[in-house]
Amino acid sequence: MKQTNLVITEWPDKTLFTRKETAQILGIGLSTLDSLIPYSELPRTIVHKRVLVHRNDLENYISSCRTSVSGGTK
Repeated sequence: MKQTNLVITEWPDKTLFTRKETAQILGIGLSTLDSLIPYSELPRTIVHKRVLVHRNDLENYISSCRTSVSGGTK
């Protein structure tokens, strides 16, 4: 998968991201992450009471949100 999100490339060796890092990468707040993005769309892992997001799940979520606009007429 081609890496297009420059924020994620700041942590090239990181596999798991905290909620705060995930929200920062997505450009949203923590409450938006928790309330508007269901676990079914962006799975999370709980390790010792810490909620973490796997890099692959985050990249897949970002890719699934992409839309393309065609230049056709209406």
